[in-house]
Amino acid sequence: MAKQSALTTAIDIQRGYLSVIRFDRGMLSMQQAAVQPLPACAPGAYWNAVAGELKSIGKKIKFAGSGVICSVPCDMAVVKTLEADSGERDQDEILRWELGAGLAGAVGEYAFDFYEVDPGDQVDRRRYAAAAMRADTVGKLKKAFKSVKLNPHVIDIDLFALTNVFQMNYRDRLSGASILVHGEPNCTKAVLIRDSSYVDCGVFGFDFFERGATDYIAALNSEASRLAAGCGVAQGGAGVYLAGSLFTDGRFAASVASGVQGCEVLDPFKSVHCDDERIKTHAPQLAVAVGLALRGDEAV
Repeated sequence: MAKQSALTTAIDIQRGYLSVIRFDRGMLSMQQAAVQPLPACAPGAYWNAVAGELKSIGKKIKFAGSGVICSVPCDMAVVKTLEADSGERDQDEILRWELGAGLAGAVGEYAFDFYEVDPGDQVDRRRYAAAAMRADTVGKLKKAFKSVKLNPHVIDIDLFALTNVFQMNYRDRLSGASILVHGEPNCTKAVLIRDSSYVDCGVFGFDFFERGATDYIAALNSEASRLAAGCGVAQGGAGVYLAGSLFTDGRFAASVASGVQGCEVLDPFKSVHCDDERIKTHAPQLAVAVGLALRGDEAV
């Protein structure tokens, strides 16, 4: 029996562009895609720019009639790992207190969520990943979406969505440790997962236009070593997978892959159908949006 078609619109919001896809969840198939650059603007005008480009994309991709899920860069949020005693009945209250202790401002000024990682692997303690974003930022995002008559049902973090797309496309590599990298011209983000569970993440600045591949390889090797060492994995013991706009430059991506042990460009279309070769040329830039779309059942 054929799976029922269910369309999701997934929107990855980055500092310099938006990636938007229409995705058929029933068929695991890409229907439409667009990458829209954001104009250079003052920080205070950023969300107005997002609203303007959403309107532009809406002329090419019809948003109506689908669930909507979106993400923001992890450097716009606070991402932490928290623990609580397994015997503690009010887990949420403990986690809220621990999260608030590390925020700039009162916890009530943030929108936040928790999800358990390594469930069942620890007897005495339970481990969670927490993400928090300032409530005023969430308000600006929703206002930008409202301007094109959209209401995102889920707001995610880009690195979490990248984890989703890896889990779908690389099921044979979920055991052990993997580092998923999202590279942009001025900022690179990386998340370490082990046995398909979140462990840690990091962000480092790198000006792609002023520095070359050699410097980038050194910076990425350093960050990969730091992440791997934090969970007891030896250097080179974790596979490294590249995504983000930085790696749509094939020559640069090949240089980085050859200079980092166990490294390759992440393919979001290994298990997700896409028959448009033009879309595939933007695959690294669309990886987060595909990961969002795989969460689409939550957006209906």
